[in-house]
Amino acid sequence: MQKTKANAIMIALILLSSMAITLTTLPFANAQSSGEMTSYAYIFVAPDPIGVGQRVYISMLVDVSLPNALVTNNIRRHNYVLTITKPDQTTEKFEWPIVDDTTGVAFLAYTPTQVGVYTLKFDYGGQTYTWNSTAAERTWTGTKYLPATKTTTLTVQENPVPEPLGSYPLPTEYWTRPIEGQNTNWYTISSHWLRGANFGTFQLSTGYNLWQRDGVAPNSAHIMWTKPIEFGGVVGGTTDILGETHYSGGSYEGRFVNTIIMHGRLYYQLPLGHSGSGGGYACVDLRTGEQIWYRDDLGVTGRPAPSFGQIYGFETENQHGAGGGILWQTSTSGGITTWQAIDPFSGKWLYNITDVPSGVDVYTGKGEIVRYVLNYAGRWLALWNFSEAPGARGGASGYSTNQWRPNGKSINASTAYSWNVTIPNLPGLTSPVIFAVLPGDIILGRSSNIAPGVGSSRTMQNPYTVWALSDKPQSRGQLLWIKNYSAPSGNLTRRLGPVDPINRVWTMTDGETMQWLGYSLDNGNLLWGPSQFDLRDIQFFGSGEGFGQRAVTAYGNVYVQGYGGELYAFSTQSGAMLWKYNNTDSGMETPWGLRPIFIAAIAGGKVFAFNNEHSPNTPLYKGNRVYAINASTGEEIWTMLGWAGQTGGTGTSTSVLAEGFLVYYNYYDNSVYSIGKGPSAITVTASSKMSAGGEKILLEGTVMDIAAGTKQSEQAARFPNGVPAVSDASQSAWMEYVYMQKPRPTDVTGVDVVLSVLDPNGNYYEIGTATNDADGVFSLMWEPPVPGKYTVVARFAGTESYWPSQATTAFGVMDALPATPEPTPLPLSIADMYFIPAIASIIVAIAIVGALLALLLLKKRA
Repeated sequence: MQKTKANAIMIALILLSSMAITLTTLPFANAQSSGEMTSYAYIFVAPDPIGVGQRVYISMLVDVSLPNALVTNNIRRHNYVLTITKPDQTTEKFEWPIVDDTTGVAFLAYTPTQVGVYTLKFDYGGQTYTWNSTAAERTWTGTKYLPATKTTTLTVQENPVPEPLGSYPLPTEYWTRPIEGQNTNWYTISSHWLRGANFGTFQLSTGYNLWQRDGVAPNSAHIMWTKPIEFGGVVGGTTDILGETHYSGGSYEGRFVNTIIMHGRLYYQLPLGHSGSGGGYACVDLRTGEQIWYRDDLGVTGRPAPSFGQIYGFETENQHGAGGGILWQTSTSGGITTWQAIDPFSGKWLYNITDVPSGVDVYTGKGEIVRYVLNYAGRWLALWNFSEAPGARGGASGYSTNQWRPNGKSINASTAYSWNVTIPNLPGLTSPVIFAVLPGDIILGRSSNIAPGVGSSRTMQNPYTVWALSDKPQSRGQLLWIKNYSAPSGNLTRRLGPVDPINRVWTMTDGETMQWLGYSLDNGNLLWGPSQFDLRDIQFFGSGEGFGQRAVTAYGNVYVQGYGGELYAFSTQSGAMLWKYNNTDSGMETPWGLRPIFIAAIAGGKVFAFNNEHSPNTPLYKGNRVYAINASTGEEIWTMLGWAGQTGGTGTSTSVLAEGFLVYYNYYDNSVYSIGKGPSAITVTASSKMSAGGEKILLEGTVMDIAAGTKQSEQAARFPNGVPAVSDASQSAWMEYVYMQKPRPTDVTGVDVVLSVLDPNGNYYEIGTATNDADGVFSLMWEPPVPGKYTVVARFAGTESYWPSQATTAFGVMDALPATPEPTPLPLSIADMYFIPAIASIIVAIAIVGALLALLLLKKRA
């Protein structure tokens, strides 16, 4: 990282100097007739002051650059000397007999070791202009540039100055492209998928490389969006085949072939009728599925769709950084191959490169596409490099060289070679062919017919020949080793397998016994094998390649797919099996028993796999799935219903994975699915904005999935209040319910929400955790301890399925009201005390007298 910072600062200084000095030399208005030119020296140092032990950058120059100095010639300033006097008066001297930079700027990264003041003296020794190759140069030939001197100081202190910011932190919230330019460390979580099932920093000529080394990969089955690209699923109505499903292209008209991911965008060709192509070419947002551009003249007859992508980082003194990228469309006519460059941002044509030779492609660290071209008849090996094509550089106004300027051109690339070397004899029973390349290291090849492929002849060349050439600059083309190997007994068919660049092992597999062998890339010696793996017999049926099991190398292991329904891994170092995954039982649903399983991609320490088969029947078998499996242990991380696509009889994946998103074409509904971590939204409210002290408050809210797919027509209609966010454990079944019309699961668990408050006294603390239900709702009862205003913060911390979200609300608590007293009895009045009781007594007496009189009358009558 420190070296990168230093280089970046150096480049910035070069740019600063380049801006300060006119590159095209102006006439010297004060040129003396004597032929002498006064020189003016300049020196500056930064940062100043600096802490002891910290690096500073020193730049020196002499006024304008020498006349006619260009990157293509050797007209340069000479005789620079820098003398540094330390605080203890000791000195250091640095000399530049020739200054490399055309502007005459010399640079030095220097680390002071003493506290105090340093003196820096820059001496230009002067020189005579001796160049005379052109008329422009001869104008100045013999001119004497006089010496010049300039001195400055540097203060070094005990305390260090702040170090430069390496990068802003990695994101903790949902993010999208573009990545702001100061977030440099985000390169660790971002990535691209440039070439279908064939990309990487090393290249196999078999073209099967599914190891995504960059970025991250999805840890849950969360669906971001789905997008139908043709009619799919159940046809409907009464047909000869009840429940008949639409054709999905298996196995020879595969959909989604050569799909590309660049800059957070997904590029793919659209099917038309039975064909996997012909419907045009689309660019959509990787995170939302939103269409960005579409062309109906790509992916059609005569105009094939782009088949690979490129991001080229061009770095010279006049241009720095990666261009916007290229989508490459290739065609061959009359034996001449032409590459057409298409702008991935707009879909517009950029330029053509013609006369591209055949060979083995490799992406360099700069993003160049280079092609190893082997001409055995001429005994030469060459590296074709698209960036070396004449006419691709130059042409910008004011500059003549070292800028990438191919737009609008048709460039003949027949001579675009970086190097050409002689190679030795490579005898064998067939012409030599390159099999694999580790750029700048080694080239592995064969002189026998042992390439991977479907075969049934059960014939084997004996002996078979494998060889290796050096690709190191100092020994390029030299033979490292060549070996003749005896064909295995029993009429076995032995084929080349994948190459592991980690442990430097190349492999072979015996088709009939399904055994593997490992050989040293450095000397060709057998390291281990044949292996003794306990595999199902049906693994022999294809295993991706008939006689030769299709496999992928990653992390120093080989991962093998196959019709046996078992995905297994073994170490290339020892040949020992590491694990076997076979949770693929189909019961009575299929005749396979264990469903055939194939590799979609390997990324982020996981193997992504899927069930498929050659030419599926209709209706499609139920229960096929997509899988994420721990690449080290074979443990299942997640699985979800889905019939991810492939093409060809060998089970070649059409899935792509970049930037944390797995994208595949699903046979079950002929739609594209994007799987990855999505955004969430949380709400929170309080039951009362004002409450009395001592009362409890009901806090409630929702946590929702707000991925773009939740706003699709069907999902928006079915979930008018939004799609609830659920736990990782419930994710697969929930996604099947939301996007695949499967029954609503009854055991859904939600996500946790942490509720905190800022109380009236300024204290912030957590008050509880709530979990949302299958409708997305969470709630919590809480009694505020003191009166005043409370701010409530509800935070969902995120899961493997969703990024975090947060919401706030507020409420108030009033002081408690005093308790209501018992009523006090009023004192009795005189009337109440005497008159009213007296009246009552008289009435009672009258009543008694009346009752006695009535009784006497009754007796007289009797």
